[in-house]
Amino acid sequence: MLLALLLAAAPSPLFADPDLAEAMGRIDPRPGAWVEYLVRAPGRDDLRVRATVLPAATGGRHWIELITASAGGIVSASRLLLRADALFPRSVERMYLMLAGQQPIEVPMDRIKLPEARIHARPPVARLGTRRVRVPAGTFAAEAMRIAGTRVWRTATVPLWGLVKARSSRQSMELVSFGTSGGHSVFPPGWDQGNGSDSARQ
Repeated sequence: MLLALLLAAAPSPLFADPDLAEAMGRIDPRPGAWVEYLVRAPGRDDLRVRATVLPAATGGRHWIELITASAGGIVSASRLLLRADALFPRSVERMYLMLAGQQPIEVPMDRIKLPEARIHARPPVARLGTRRVRVPAGTFAAEAMRIAGTRVWRTATVPLWGLVKARSSRQSMELVSFGTSGGHSVFPPGWDQGNGSDSARQ
């Protein structure tokens, strides 16, 4: 039952929409940087998602931690090992999941349904100029873009993806808060030294 809940929560609503995942592009993996978004989708509860860059791994890889909370207080966390040279979801090499204070568990990638990578060239980007965008985190002068069916507003002021706001037919995202330092893991100390590193492949 726990595994089913973990799989249902993974990897994050940030990447539930393939067009949005494509539009977000590569991450700027500065350790300690974090962003929090309000994610809305028709027919679903609003979600808060916080993404934090953790200390870099070796070989051009980095860890990112995603924490998701609903209005009902249900919380899940996922830790992803990403390659810096590829776009999500192709960049994910390992995934650990934790639900509501349970011990983290490693889930084999073949057990996770990720958005399918595009098999054709990346869609053209229509640059629409600078726009003032108001979101819960404040007002930003952001570059507006249209990528496939997704509208995106970005600025270098915001860490990770530079994303201030995004809207597609499937969901929308708005920046709630962010920081360039101070981000930390919510996984319990020593989680990877014992049962926390167990695999879900059983």
